[in-house]
Amino acid sequence: MTFEGHLYDRGYFEGLHKSHWFTNPKRKYEERNRDAIRVVGLTPSDRVLELGSARGDVTFFLAAHAREVVGLDASDDALHLAERARAERGISNVSFVKGDVADLSAFPDASFDAVAAIDLVEHVDDPTLSAMLKECGRVLKPGGRLGLYTPDRAHYVERLKAHDFILRQFPQHIAVRRVDAYRRLLAAARFRIDLDTWSVSPFPGVRLFERALAPLPLVGGTFRYRILMRAVNP
Repeated sequence: MTFEGHLYDRGYFEGLHKSHWFTNPKRKYEERNRDAIRVVGLTPSDRVLELGSARGDVTFFLAAHAREVVGLDASDDALHLAERARAERGISNVSFVKGDVADLSAFPDASFDAVAAIDLVEHVDDPTLSAMLKECGRVLKPGGRLGLYTPDRAHYVERLKAHDFILRQFPQHIAVRRVDAYRRLLAAARFRIDLDTWSVSPFPGVRLFERALAPLPLVGGTFRYRILMRAVNP
């Protein structure tokens, strides 16, 4: 994976998750955290690796529900912000490591109970993702879980962004995929899918009609905001 420093500079990380009543409501991150717990299948005894940990927001949340969490990121700026936040909060069961998600050689075989990829895989291309999944299979214990939480390319907002119509895609989101792509990639990496579902958007008003339409056959995918998948290492 080539790390695009100009896309992930300090300003990018410092600007993450700025509050806005509609585009970034508090509910958005509450539901992301809820879904992160679900896709990873956390238990209090778990040792967890979080890939693309950025400044540690999800890492710290996961740490409240696990024995230990290791955050991995390729950005020095992200790691600096994350470590500063860890020290300020006095969190003892979190550590951060610099590294590439496609190369987890810093960790021995079967050293984690779970791997979390929360709002990550839309940032990496297919070869990087395939290498990442292979490495996840190596560092996970037998029966260990890999949790994915990512935008769904079939959602109407992502369709608009893909065509630069009304909305523009984030430049960091280089590979927003449909759910079938993840099913194929996970199967190729010999993972067994244990959870395959979705969540609707958190935005006021919008969430109500998405909740009504997302379960429908044929058209439902258009209203599924996030892909939620948990895969098990055989």
